[in-house]
Amino acid sequence: MQPWKDHVIRHPLWGAVELTIAWHIVLLLFAKVILPPLDPSWFPDLGATLVNAICATGAWLVLWRWGWPRVSGVATLGRPRRWWLAAPMLLIACSYTLAGLDGRATVVVSGLVSLLWVGINEEMYSRGLVQQTLGPLGPVRAAIGVAVLFGAGHIQNFLFFGDPLDDTLWQMLAAGFFGFTCAALRYAIGSIWPMVVIHGLDDFFQIRSPGSAPDGWQASVYAFHLVYGLWLLRRYGAGGSYERA
Repeated sequence: MQPWKDHVIRHPLWGAVELTIAWHIVLLLFAKVILPPLDPSWFPDLGATLVNAICATGAWLVLWRWGWPRVSGVATLGRPRRWWLAAPMLLIACSYTLAGLDGRATVVVSGLVSLLWVGINEEMYSRGLVQQTLGPLGPVRAAIGVAVLFGAGHIQNFLFFGDPLDDTLWQMLAAGFFGFTCAALRYAIGSIWPMVVIHGLDDFFQIRSPGSAPDGWQASVYAFHLVYGLWLLRRYGAGGSYERA
C-alpha cells in the first residue's frame, strides 16, 4: 500500500481517478458476481446494504492504512459548531417528502437502512478518500474533481444496472452538483458525517416519493448547489487540511 500512497501523493489527479475506478470495480464485483441476489421479504434491500457496507469497509481500510482517517474527515466530527452549514441541504432533501412517501412498512424501513449505508459508503470514498487525494490541488480544484468523478461514476447505473440512459445522464448531473456542495461542506466542517445523513435521506426521500420533483425545482436545486458550494469554498476552503506525505 505504501508505494500506491506515494504514487497518489505525487499524482493526485491520476490517483483520484484510480481510486474511483477501483471502488466501482469492487462494488460491481460484489453486486454482480460474488454475492447472490439477496432480497428476502423481511428485508428487500439486504443485498444492496451488504454491498455498500463491504465497499465502505474497503474505503476505510485504505484510509486507515495510509494514516488518513482523521485528516479525511472520516474519523472525526470536525467542527460541530459549523454543522448548521449543512441545514440547507437537509431542507432540500426534506422537500421531496411534500408529495408523501409510498411503500409498505418493510420496504420503507429496508430502503432507509440501505440508503443510509449508501450515504456512508459514497461519502467515505468520495468526500473522504478521493477528496483527500485531490487536496494538494487546492480546495476549488479538489471540489470540482470530486464533483466530476462522483457524477461520472453514476454511468454504472446505465451500463450495469439497467437504468435508462436519459435518466442516468440527469442523475450524473444531479450527483455532480450534489458532490460539489458536499465537498465544500467537508472543507468547511472538517467531517463527512453531516453529509452522510443528508446523502442517505436525500436518496431515500427521492426514491420513496410517489412522483418526480418539478423540473423547475430541480434546476433551482442545481443552481443552489453551485452557488452555495462556491460560497463555502470562498469562505472556508482555505481551512481544509490534507496530507502531502
